[in-house]
Amino acid sequence: MMRQSSSDVRRAAAISWEIRYFAVVVLALLTAACATLSPSSPNEEKVKVVTARATARWQAIIGKDFAAAYEYMSPATRATVTPAGFKTVASRIDYRNAKVIEATCDGGACRVKLILTYNAGLAMRGGRTESMNGINTPLEENWVIDKGQIWYVWPI
Repeated sequence: MMRQSSSDVRRAAAISWEIRYFAVVVLALLTAACATLSPSSPNEEKVKVVTARATARWQAIIGKDFAAAYEYMSPATRATVTPAGFKTVASRIDYRNAKVIEATCDGGACRVKLILTYNAGLAMRGGRTESMNGINTPLEENWVIDKGQIWYVWPI
């Protein structure tokens, strides 16, 4: 059996300490990254998160990534609206832009006001279609805090 020198023991102890330090840092970062929201979280934080999530949801819809947009729906909404049903409804209109103009939160509920820009076809007599582009319309969405995250509530 080979004997370890004192320098080998010190080196092994230093490496062991570095590994433990690294593990603690990684755990701290993961904990911070997984920080959750609750109804008692500061309103400023909730407004920031709901604004970002509403914007991301609409960017997914505009980009025709309906599977990604569906993931923003609340667990209760997903229990009643299928991905196919959501896609059918969300793909009916040619959305071009969405801009959050205001977001407010009260406890576990948030309300987001947006301006949507979309293009629409208008059926005319004789079977022809006129294109109407750049239509702006206001929209209000409801979002709720559930399971540590803010979720979109589908207006059923």
